Amino acid sequence: MQSYVLVALLAAFIHAFSSVYSKRLYVLADHPAQVAFYSLFSTGLLCGVVLPFVRFSDPSGAWLDVLGAGGCFALGYVALLRAIRIGDASFVVPLIGLKIFFIAGLSALFLAETYGPLVYAGGIGAMVGMFLLGDGRLHGNPRALALMLFTTFCYALTDIFLVRLFRAGFGTLEVMVYLFVVSALLLVPFAAVALRGRWRINRRFAGGLLVFGSVQLLGGVFLMGSFALAKVATMVNIVQSARGLFAVGVVWLITRVGLEGMEQLTRRQYLLRACGAGLMTLSISLAILASD
Repeated sequence: MQSYVLVALLAAFIHAFSSVYSKRLYVLADHPAQVAFYSLFSTGLLCGVVLPFVRFSDPSGAWLDVLGAGGCFALGYVALLRAIRIGDASFVVPLIGLKIFFIAGLSALFLAETYGPLVYAGGIGAMVGMFLLGDGRLHGNPRALALMLFTTFCYALTDIFLVRLFRAGFGTLEVMVYLFVVSALLLVPFAAVALRGRWRINRRFAGGLLVFGSVQLLGGVFLMGSFALAKVATMVNIVQSARGLFAVGVVWLITRVGLEGMEQLTRRQYLLRACGAGLMTLSISLAILASD
């Protein structure tokens, strides 16, 4: 097993926790729009912690990739939040698995990445597994579906730009800082409109943002590390889909703690998600073995 696989799995586990914990932020915040923007701003601000350890390269000649990664990530983030707002989260979130289709096509086109049929079969299986992790729902708001197609396309483009930066010799922490800081700065104009008169945050929400941002930052270090080691986009994304698998376990553990605002699952949901987790495990394993 190649080292990037273990690093990507660790990133998936960490981000599974932050994804589940983000639900608690809506309980702590005074307004839902605060969660939408401050969750990303907190991660961007916390990047200041790693700045003393970052050795920045000469970015001349790579500004398109830097701005492209931050811009596409910001656009995808805004579209995702809009989709969750107008649609059902249990329908919207599993659609992130569509990113595997976009990344497979874009990486073949721009990064010259091609694999055997078993790798792509594993990718499709992982996407179906993610669908089952979302309770196997086939209906939802068509506007939300359109927004999610745009979201996954933007996120796929983000990964293309990230791999291009790593292939150009940029470092792990350097790329992570560029991604989170640039995307946060690009969202400031949106926040200025959406949060007009609602900028102040309470102390409990500030504490929640600190936890969320710290976990996101830690996961970002390992995710960027997996891209840096692999220098490919498709396989990292297939392995990263394990985040949905880990999220089932994280939900079970956190609900036992009894944190306010956390998701409560029924027995049917646990059964469906167990099936999805099993399919996802087999699919990711197939893709990894076929790519070696």
